[in-house]
Amino acid sequence: MKKLIMSVVLLFVASAPFAQTITVTFVNPGHKHTNPTGAFWQNVTKVMEAAAQDLDINLTTLYADRNHIHMKKLVQDALNAKTDYLILVDEKGVITDALLTVPGEHKRVAFLLNSPDKLALKRITAKGIGVLGSVTPDNYQAGRLLAKLLHDALPSSTKQTNKRSVMLALLGDVATNAAIQREQGLLSYTNRTYGVNLVERVDAQWSEQSAYELAFGLLQRFPDTRLIWCANDPIARGAARAASELNIREKLKIGGINWDLGHETVIDVSLGGHVLLGGYLLTEIRKFHDHKISAIGEQKIAIFKPYSEKFRPLYHTLHSADLNDIDFKQFTIGGQSYNIKTLNQQLKF
Repeated sequence: MKKLIMSVVLLFVASAPFAQTITVTFVNPGHKHTNPTGAFWQNVTKVMEAAAQDLDINLTTLYADRNHIHMKKLVQDALNAKTDYLILVDEKGVITDALLTVPGEHKRVAFLLNSPDKLALKRITAKGIGVLGSVTPDNYQAGRLLAKLLHDALPSSTKQTNKRSVMLALLGDVATNAAIQREQGLLSYTNRTYGVNLVERVDAQWSEQSAYELAFGLLQRFPDTRLIWCANDPIARGAARAASELNIREKLKIGGINWDLGHETVIDVSLGGHVLLGGYLLTEIRKFHDHKISAIGEQKIAIFKPYSEKFRPLYHTLHSADLNDIDFKQFTIGGQSYNIKTLNQQLKF
């Protein structure tokens, strides 16, 4: 009888969804509160907190508030905190520098959204840091797709003329991989498309105010502009505000990236999806910890989709409700792909 009871107990433990709570520290490079660069990083954490609740993960988020000196200190604190897993975002190589220079090491580090290059990863590994892998969005895909969608949005009568449509590009911080790769995607499209004439590319530092000031001048310098490609939604908002003040907004198609709150009333196209990747990385960490996968690896995911009404449930949930209706645990048991469509299908709106 005792053997039977023991067998039942062991069977229950083996079949339990997660046998052990794990601890994860996430060093978020953004701001905890509203700021001129938008709510993207706050929403990254929001998704991760919802996923952590489902996955039996104790998540701690440390905000660097866009202060790279402070972020370096947070990395040092995280290395010494001895949590099971550490998630880092390597913007401008700051995290690479921190891992190579601050004391301490960690055997389970994963990179989110921005990852060190291969040479930097070798140096980090040689120091004794255990890198499990990375989850990054295909920013090249996003930059190219945004350019194409903006061009497609022009009236047919405009595209049928022999005259090329003038485009301006307001870039992000060109020292970040995301901004560089989005620009490369943009150039891939414009260099191969006769109907678009990209006349100017300027760095807007991910900022709505910088974009407003730049666009206000550029639109007067290039009065025939019909398209404005923007590296994120706050930049697009700034460009739209400038165009409105110049009384030419209706002549333009303006697009950005992020699915920021209220974007659909201000800009013409917005790509989104990468805000969800922190939740995906936590499902991968859970699977790795439970020995369901042997490695996370370097994953570049083409997750970006243009916003449309069919994605309103997910959009609404990200901005004005909680994410408890999504069962993140399902993505750890196989058979269900983690993407915008499957997340959106779980929500009722």
